[in-house]
Amino acid sequence: MTNGNLTIALLIDSENVSAKYMSALDKELILFGKVTYKRMYGDFTGEESKAWKTIVNDYSITPVQQFSYTKGKNATDSKMIIDAMDILYSGNINGVCLMSSDSDFTGLAKRLKESNIFVIGAGEKKTPSSFVKVCDRFLYLEDIAGKDSAQKKKPSAAEKKEEKPKKKTKKEAPAAEESVLIPKEDIENFAVHILEGQEEKGSLEWLISKIYQAYPQFDFKAYGAKKSYEFFSKEKFEIEKGKESNMFIKLKET
Repeated sequence: MTNGNLTIALLIDSENVSAKYMSALDKELILFGKVTYKRMYGDFTGEESKAWKTIVNDYSITPVQQFSYTKGKNATDSKMIIDAMDILYSGNINGVCLMSSDSDFTGLAKRLKESNIFVIGAGEKKTPSSFVKVCDRFLYLEDIAGKDSAQKKKPSAAEKKEEKPKKKTKKEAPAAEESVLIPKEDIENFAVHILEGQEEKGSLEWLISKIYQAYPQFDFKAYGAKKSYEFFSKEKFEIEKGKESNMFIKLKET
């Protein structure tokens, strides 16, 4: 496991993996460090790429259009490999995540490791073992998506009962767009996920920075907390004060 300070380039083979896994992978990569490049490759002129096109802005992904010039040849793979090498030579990263289930990227993973790049593979369980084994870490998308969905609590019967549909009058003007407050439990569950991978207590400042990576709009004051440490519930977390006003956080032992 890394120290969580990698600078990562995420390269996505959109023709080989589903867009439904992007949310889970985006959060998982925060455990490794900061993703500075996000590029997805494919022919986006077809209807089959619609799901990927709808989430481009949600995850700040740069789409790289690649037409298939020759039948039976995967031009997308070639472009993704060329870009990976260009990014490598820029010297701006020390980690690469290849989101694909295609064994054709085995050679690329080997070459990146030769340049002391930490290689993370992210693919479905159909991924050939040759690609899985060459990576420093391999994330099975079905597994991390399962963890992500398990952290989302379903509303209780009482909560459902409280949800009453709003009646609209004929004269009611369309509501202005409002910022949506992220459920506190979602953020706390994400914090739990991060702290579970730590052997010791972590810096509160470090944890907050990770939360900002996942939820850039996060503001602890919006939840009634005057200080950042007041946001975290005492039932799940323990806060410790260190020297020079440093704060530390860990999961509460059960």
